[in-house]
Amino acid sequence: MAVDIGDGSTDDNATNDPATTPPFSASTKPWENPQSLVGSLLQNTASRAVRTLSTYPLEDEDAASDEKEDTSSKASIETVLDATIVRASSLLDGNGILDGSLSGNSDADIGTRTASSTPTRQHQDKRTYLGNPSVTPTALAHSLWQSSIVPHRDTVIDATCGNGKDCLALARMLFPDTGIDESGGQEDATPQLIGIDIQSRAVQNTKRSLLASLPSDIYYDNVLILEQSHEYLLGVPRSGSVGLVCYNLGYLPGAPSADQPNSPSDYKACQTQTETTLHSITDASLLLRVGGLLSVMTYPGSNLEESLAVEHFAEGLAMITTRDVGGWRGYAERIPDYTDEGRVRTLVTQALERVVAEGPEKQTWRAFTHKPLGRPLSPVLVTAMRIK
Repeated sequence: MAVDIGDGSTDDNATNDPATTPPFSASTKPWENPQSLVGSLLQNTASRAVRTLSTYPLEDEDAASDEKEDTSSKASIETVLDATIVRASSLLDGNGILDGSLSGNSDADIGTRTASSTPTRQHQDKRTYLGNPSVTPTALAHSLWQSSIVPHRDTVIDATCGNGKDCLALARMLFPDTGIDESGGQEDATPQLIGIDIQSRAVQNTKRSLLASLPSDIYYDNVLILEQSHEYLLGVPRSGSVGLVCYNLGYLPGAPSADQPNSPSDYKACQTQTETTLHSITDASLLLRVGGLLSVMTYPGSNLEESLAVEHFAEGLAMITTRDVGGWRGYAERIPDYTDEGRVRTLVTQALERVVAEGPEKQTWRAFTHKPLGRPLSPVLVTAMRIK
């Protein structure tokens, strides 16, 4: 069988040598023996490299001829290695493994393989898996933020900026690369990104991330990162109408490691608390413009009380305009006694009283909880949008 060795020439002596065939029996699947899989790939690489080198024997010719042959040989070796890497990636992604066709693939097979003849799966899909709003609450939150923020105009607040990942996502939504100004012709519209965290490590991580990703003029003119508690948002300086306030509750991730040797071993000790969180999201609801979104990621696995309180507060916002007997207050009174003191009910009632007393008279909200079924300890995304 003639095999293309990478430079247009062929090797008529190339065969499926048993020595280079992966050592799998009919009853053994390639993925069940990864060591043999890697070994067979290395054997194939070495064998084909030897065959390639033998195609270009060194002869006693002039220097120009030697240089030409040496260049061709190196190019052929690189082609073989590239082809082997492609094959290895394909095998690890699942191509050629599912049907047991690991052995018998020649270099020519690799060179002529096309997108239509090669099944695509696993590897590329995994890269977009966590970015799928149907799969993860973070991706869903980002999708909802995108639909709520008015680029180049809104003020958006990340009230728990952490390591800066959400802040960076918000910056890309607020200052898109298109350069199109959607401020509606308002000369006084000044977009602003505000990040807040009580931990200096979080603030520094966020600043570093944004500085590395944003143009310097946008960072210094339109970004404000504050090291403080998020409890009191009404006093935070802001330049325009607030289109989004978001939270990612819990603790700052980052256990001590080789990459983060300065991370505290007790990093979980500093967590968001039910009372301060409720006060903060109450302030946030008073700041949001019509069409603005309150977005809160809660973690029932680490703070169930806080998660329940946030859900009840959001539902209470939706109940402000209810026609049910007792109105929103009747709803608050029916909040279960999760503790002997009825602490969640008391805190939520106080928060809703503030919203009703200090907010617009005819405010109307729509609220949702987004949680994976069958996974009670997984993060829960709670959203509330002011529609009037």
